[in-house]
Amino acid sequence: MERIREILCLVIILTTCVSCYKNDDSTYFNGEIRTIEDGIKNVKKVTLKVVPLDGANFGWLSTYDSLMFFLNPKLTDRFYNIFNIDTGKEIGTFCNKGGGPEEVSTFAPIFQFFKEGGELKTLLFAPNEEKLFVWNITQSIRQNTTIMDRIIPYTWRTENGGAPYFLMFLQNENTLITELQSFPLSDEEATLPVYQKRTFDTNKLLESYSSYKKSIKNSEASILPESFFYSNDAFKPDGTKVVQAMVNLPQLNILDVETGQTVGYRMKGGPDFTIFEGTGEIKKYYTRVQADDNYIYTLYWGKERWKHLEVPYMNIIHVYDWYGNLIQKIETDYGLDQMWIDSARDRLYLTSPKVDEVFYLDLNEVFD
Repeated sequence: MERIREILCLVIILTTCVSCYKNDDSTYFNGEIRTIEDGIKNVKKVTLKVVPLDGANFGWLSTYDSLMFFLNPKLTDRFYNIFNIDTGKEIGTFCNKGGGPEEVSTFAPIFQFFKEGGELKTLLFAPNEEKLFVWNITQSIRQNTTIMDRIIPYTWRTENGGAPYFLMFLQNENTLITELQSFPLSDEEATLPVYQKRTFDTNKLLESYSSYKKSIKNSEASILPESFFYSNDAFKPDGTKVVQAMVNLPQLNILDVETGQTVGYRMKGGPDFTIFEGTGEIKKYYTRVQADDNYIYTLYWGKERWKHLEVPYMNIIHVYDWYGNLIQKIETDYGLDQMWIDSARDRLYLTSPKVDEVFYLDLNEVFD
C-alpha cells in the first residue's frame, strides 16, 4: 500500500512539472518540430563546371534550359538581360524601366517559369505600381522586344498591413500562392511571415498559412523583430509544398499548402527559439535554398554571423528530401552565394562572391 502511495505521489509531481514547463517552441511555432539526425559521414567533394558567358552578367540569377536570366541592376533602361547558355552569347535586354505604359520602377525577382501553348513565360511583380505582369519570354526573344501577355492589378498595401508580396508561384491556371515577408509595424513589433493562396486574375484571398504563432518584441530579443523568423524559401515544383530554410536556426519548415500543416525539422543539438530571448550569439545557418520535386538544396554556414564587409566562404550544400531527411552533404571548390535549380537539365547553377563567373553542378553526378 505504501508503495502505491509513493508511485501516485511521483505521478502527481511529474504531471505538475510537465504542466508548468514553458515550451518555447510551441509558443512561437505553429506545428510539430522533429529532430534531424545527421548520419552523413562522408561529404561528397565536387568540382564545379564553368558556364562561359560573353557579356556583362550580374544580379539575381535564374535559368530555364538553354536560357540564363539576370535581374541586373547595372542595366540603365532594362531590368533583365538573357544569355544563351550553350553559346554564351547575350540574347538581349528586356523589361523596361520607367513610368510609361508597361514600364515600372522595380521588379521582384523571377521565382518560377511555366509554359502556356508551348511558350515560356514567367510572373513579374511590380510592388510600387501594385501590378502583376505575365512576361512572354518566347515572344520577347522572337520579336526582340518585351512582350507582356497580361497586366493584372495586384494591391497589397492596405490589406496586408504594409507587407508586400515577394515569392510567387502559379499553382494552377487561376491559383497563385504568394509569400508575405515579415514587415516592421513599429520599433517594437513586426508582422509574421505568411503564405497566401489567392485567385490569379482577381487577387482574392482564398487561404492563409503561417508557420508561426507570434513574433518577439524588440525589447525582449537580441534580434530585430522582422529578422526573427527570417528564411530563404522555395516551392516544390508540383505546387504542393513550400520549404522555409531558416537563417537563424538550424531548421527547415515544410508547409503542405493543401492541408495547411507545417512540420519543422531541426538539426539535433541545435538551439531552439529561446536563443532569440537571450543575449547569446546567434549563428547563421541556411543562407540559400532551391528545390526540385525530389530534393531540397540548402547552402549551409552554421557559424557566427560574419562581420561588416566580410565575405564568408560558404561551400557546403546540405541536401534533404521532402520528408526532412538529410541525405547528402556536398563540398564545392568555390565559395558560393547564389543558387538556381533547372530541372530541364538537372543542373544546379551557382555563383561565387569572389569570382566573376557562373558555375553549374550536374545533379546526376551528385547521386550516382
